[in-house]
This record gives sequence, structure tokens and C-alpha cells, in this order.
Amino acid sequence: MVATLMIIFGVGGWGISDYGCRLIERSQDSLIGYDDGVLPGRHLEPARAVRLIGEFEATTWRSPILVEDKVDKSNSKERILIADDDRDFRQILVRRAERMGLVVVEAEDGQQAIDALRQNPFDVVLADLYMPKHNGLEVAQVAHEVDPDLQAIILTGGATVETAVEALRVGVYDYLTKPLESLAEFDLSLNRALERRRLVKENKRLFTEVQRLAVTDPLTGLYNRHKLDEGLAIEVERARRYDRPLSLIMIDLDGLKAINDKYGHPAGDKVLKLVAEAIRSQIRTVDLPARIGGDEFLIMLPEADLDAATLVAQRVYTKITSTSFEGELLSVSEGITQWSPTHDTAECFLEAVDQAMYQAKRAGGRRIFVLAPQLV
Repeated sequence: MVATLMIIFGVGGWGISDYGCRLIERSQDSLIGYDDGVLPGRHLEPARAVRLIGEFEATTWRSPILVEDKVDKSNSKERILIADDDRDFRQILVRRAERMGLVVVEAEDGQQAIDALRQNPFDVVLADLYMPKHNGLEVAQVAHEVDPDLQAIILTGGATVETAVEALRVGVYDYLTKPLESLAEFDLSLNRALERRRLVKENKRLFTEVQRLAVTDPLTGLYNRHKLDEGLAIEVERARRYDRPLSLIMIDLDGLKAINDKYGHPAGDKVLKLVAEAIRSQIRTVDLPARIGGDEFLIMLPEADLDAATLVAQRVYTKITSTSFEGELLSVSEGITQWSPTHDTAECFLEAVDQAMYQAKRAGGRRIFVLAPQLV
């Protein structure tokens, strides 16, 4: 049996209020239709109306996820855009979403929706298929242009296979037909869209983190040997092709074994971190600092000739040797060289700067050795 109730909607939910009125057709536990005007209906005694409203709310309009103490507070910053020219229906969805702890922005036509998308970030957009100025598919298309990961849900009262296919083509996540069978359908679709949005963002974060870890030394945070080899191959080819300057600085920490023996390996790790911080503080953003061995570091300096590289090496040397650990100043040996055509490969270039560094070590350490490039 189908019963028609006149229900007055208030800010706190479905109940007696002076906000406005709606007519809801209820068939058992499902919402099967609504109308913007006042439909012919059976007027009930107040007590009977309140009881039926309570039953209706419990069976149809509320779901466990929306009970106040079940609201996921972590979603409070998630933003959704609801665009529908039917003000009453839009308000129902807005209040439903707000009870989920979401920030909701409304639009009454396609142009307002597009303007909002271009001005503010959103996680999900819900758009009616047929709206003035721009339809829902056009709104969804703009949404994906602004943010390819933004999830779009299309609402329509006139679903066809053609529009459903077109919605999928423009990247719409879900497609809901009006009237909704129940607001639980809206809840489910919105929650799934938000979850997909979170999943996409988390996957991107994890991918970025994996990429970072793949090229980063876990102890010092500098680049690792793999990243250095990759970058050096590119820069050597650029220096060869365009005759641009490129220099390397190799740094070896003097006395790390003695520190490890005296204070333990955790202390040695702290010293390596201090050296890495000193290097990072004295170089340009375009330079590539890397830890290439236990106590060895290398700095690649694009667009830097031997003189410029020597100035950088002196700054790094001064910074490190003025740093103390357990009351003792640190000591390093540094080698510098510039790329020249005599270096057939990147490996040859690395061997040259390695020899420069060992010259500093053989001379007693705590010094800088500059190896001038050979001319052809």
C-alpha cells in the first residue's frame, strides 16, 4: 500500500518546522518519488503524523553511517559540489552530505558549477544532467580538465543508454537516476566516490614515496648512487653536445672508522648525517648531492667550471670542518675536477674525481685537491 505524507523539513532533519514542505511517497521502505508542489494527500492528526515521520526517518532516510557519533571526522575537509536546478532536491542532497561531515558548495546551473570548479578544489562533483547554460556532462568534462582525479556523479530524471555511455566516456564515476529509490543510494554512491578519490590520492602519494626511496640514501636523505649515475649520464651528454661546463666534487670523511670504534656505529651514523646537512646547506638547488659509499659523498655541479666548483668545495669544506662531534672537529678530504672531452664516458669522469680525492687523502687528509681537466 502506498501512503502519501506531507512532511515539513527543518534544519535538524525531517520534522515539524517552518522551513518548507515536501511530499514524499513511501512504498514500504523505499522512496519512490517526490514532487516540487503540494500533491493531493491525506491530512493526518498531529500525533499520527509525527509517529509516521519517525517511522519513515528510521526506515528510509537514515543509515547507520549518518548517525552523529558515526560521522567520520577525518572527512571534514573533503569538499563536494552539488549542481542541480531543482532547488528543493538540491537542498535534500546538501543536507545529507553536510550530515556526513562534508563541506558542500551549491550551484543552481551549469555555469555556476563550472565557475566554482575553476575557483576552488573539490573531491566530488554531483551534477544534474539537464541544467540551464551547461549540462551535467559538460560540467563533468570541465571537472576532469581542472582535476583529472576529481570524481563526478551524474543525476538525471531521464536516463537513456546513450547518455549513460556518454557519461562514462567523459569519465563520470557514477550515474544515478531520479527519483532516487532511497537516499541510501545517494549515500552509497557518494561514499564510494570519496573512497575512490582517497584511494587515488593515496596511490599517488605512495608512488611518489616509492620513487623518492628508490633514489634516496635512507640514512642521510641525499641521493643514492643509482640517482647519481642516472643524472651524471644525462649531464655528461649535455656537456659533450653543447660544450657546457660540468664539475664534480668528491668528499671522503676522515676518521669515520675511529669514530665507530670509539663511540659505536650509531654515533658514526650521526656524523654522516651532519656531513650531509653541511653539504646540503652549501649547494644550489640544481646541484646533485649523493652518498656513494660508506663515508664518501659526491656533488655534481651542472653549469659550473673548475673555479666555481672550487668555491663550492671550499664552502662545504669550511662548513664540515667547523662542525664538532663529541667535542672534536670533523675532518674531510675533497677532490675536484671538471669534465673535458678526454673523458670518454661518465665512468671515466668519476675515476678522475676519485683520483683527485685520493691525492688529498695521500697528502694527509683534511685538504682539497684540484685536478685540472686535460685539454685535447
